[in-house]
Amino acid sequence: PRVSNLVLFCTRLDPEKSKHYRQRKHMSYAVYHSEKGSISSGGIGNHIDRTPGAEHTYEHADPERRHLNEHIAVNEHCAKPLHVAISDRIKEGYSAKNKAGELKAIRSDAVKYTAHIFSGSPEQMKKIEDDPQARKAWINANLEFAKKEFGDKNIVRFSVHRDEKTMHIHAVTVNLTEDGRLSAKEIIGNPKKMSERQDRYAAQVKSFGLERGEKFTGVKHENAKDYYSRINKAQESITENDFKA
Repeated sequence: PRVSNLVLFCTRLDPEKSKHYRQRKHMSYAVYHSEKGSISSGGIGNHIDRTPGAEHTYEHADPERRHLNEHIAVNEHCAKPLHVAISDRIKEGYSAKNKAGELKAIRSDAVKYTAHIFSGSPEQMKKIEDDPQARKAWINANLEFAKKEFGDKNIVRFSVHRDEKTMHIHAVTVNLTEDGRLSAKEIIGNPKKMSERQDRYAAQVKSFGLERGEKFTGVKHENAKDYYSRINKAQESITENDFKA
């Protein structure tokens, strides 16, 4: 009975929708995901930097491939421990004033940074990774995108990881506006603005055989345990809608 019900269900599928599903099933997707910095930047820094003694933050990484990772120094802050880099960039660029003309105090609950992941469907990313020219071009395309969207001075991490299942990039940006305010709301924006940014990202990497996925967006808050769980899960099943650009 279960088999017959399944067959009946399948025969009722709209032919056009079924065709669309089959086509999308074989497509390669661009991956872009962002998280507001509501958890310890030190923990994320350990994961990105592969800090010795903090292996629990990158337990799925292959030590024998670690030498393949690239940590790109976009500016002087990228060489500092992440929490120091974020703090120093804010000291350097923050200039918001109160009504008295004094430097406005930063709220204790202010979202100071945003963590980003750039990647794609595993099979296509493998092809890109195995071609030195394509890999370099893909990395540069992502760096160009991050600079345009967030400003090169605000990028405090830009690291390419090749020691996990699927090559990906971690970027961390400080949420400073052009006029020196700290505003994650303005930088990251609402779901519509985020979706538009994902559109721009998909266009940026389209030439690498990566398409825009189903439109799903939202910047989430999470604790450190959930963050690392998601990072690991992303490597195992990186084409889930929650991670598609």
